[in-house]
Amino acid sequence: MSGLAFAQAPTPGLPMRFLQWALAWGLATGLWLAWQGEPVLLSRWTPATLVVVHMLALGMLGNAMLGSLVQFLPVAAGSRLPCVRCVPWLQGAFNAGVALLLVTLCGQVRALALPAAILLGSSLALIAAFALVAAMRGNGERVVRDGIGLALLALLATASLGLLLLGARTGWVAPAPAGRVDLHAAIGSIGWMLGLLAAVGSVTLPMLQGTRAVPVIASRLWQTAWLATLCLVAAAQGGVLPQGAWHVATVPFVAFAIAVFFLHATARHRRNPALRRFWQAGCASLLAACGVAVWPDRPWMLAGTLVLGTGLPLLVVGMALEITGFLTWIALRQRVPRGIRVPGVGSLFDEAGKQRAFVLHAIAGVLLVTATLAPVLARVAGVAMALAYAVSLHAQWRCWRQADGWQASGPG
Repeated sequence: MSGLAFAQAPTPGLPMRFLQWALAWGLATGLWLAWQGEPVLLSRWTPATLVVVHMLALGMLGNAMLGSLVQFLPVAAGSRLPCVRCVPWLQGAFNAGVALLLVTLCGQVRALALPAAILLGSSLALIAAFALVAAMRGNGERVVRDGIGLALLALLATASLGLLLLGARTGWVAPAPAGRVDLHAAIGSIGWMLGLLAAVGSVTLPMLQGTRAVPVIASRLWQTAWLATLCLVAAAQGGVLPQGAWHVATVPFVAFAIAVFFLHATARHRRNPALRRFWQAGCASLLAACGVAVWPDRPWMLAGTLVLGTGLPLLVVGMALEITGFLTWIALRQRVPRGIRVPGVGSLFDEAGKQRAFVLHAIAGVLLVTATLAPVLARVAGVAMALAYAVSLHAQWRCWRQADGWQASGPG
């Protein structure tokens, strides 16, 4: 922690905007599933399913991970984002683009495809470019900055493929083969999401969960295997390697999950039990997805649900709730006069509140996975998911408003 430049952290309200939008999109996803029901879980190609996938991948996970970069890069990389005043506008453009994309996917409204592509493409490109500059010019640990940079390059590749697929869907370009959709999903989940979680986790696991520090050599081996996996997956999609090579895509998920379990098991000073449970449950879901992915008949819906519906969201939601308390504490420190004590992070967002959120997300995750096998339960799973995110969003709001309460009335 001593190497973290907390003085360079941005205004807490900036990353908080992203985290609030992330949980709001999770709530919207649950409501959509409760409304649409079985069609969402019958096939990966239905419009209703595509809407859920992008609500989670862009709306929920996208906001949370972009927000983590806004907070994490100045602190861990020692470099603020260039043009940070533009970030709120870019976040607004990003979420507007997501909304327009969802309408396009759901209703085949081609007139909205172009503005969706412009808003999403430009906002993601600019945020990624700003973050890459910050990662390159920073003075934090090189291995962490390299990991973030590689994840950002994967984000740009994912966005480019997504725009091509949108063009194919609306008739701007030739129809895309199914393999391109799989490549888009693989680079997005492995390259961008898992890559960023691993880079950020190498710092936050010791800081927030009390594990041992991740050795630099282990991080370098991870980055090498991660990059090799993406190359092999791309080669399989291009026909250079047999389709069986797609199984290698499970390796980064297995390695990440096992590393987290090992670090938890060997932790000297265990902290934040609710966050640890979020991460353990999320990693268990990722391991289950890898087991499902190597089945002979490849039940992609079940594997995708375990990764995108439960595994990655559990990791991200747990971190979002933990960071909310931390951001609230920073806001208090910035607002109250020196010499006045402020509550500790743990008292701003109590463990009991985070534990309630975890139980609800775990129940919703079990119901969602069960509904993938028995789609008749889809609406029940949607209601459970909406409830879990609603409770998390309310708890987040209650924690954050404490900073405003102190500003208005003081500690007394």
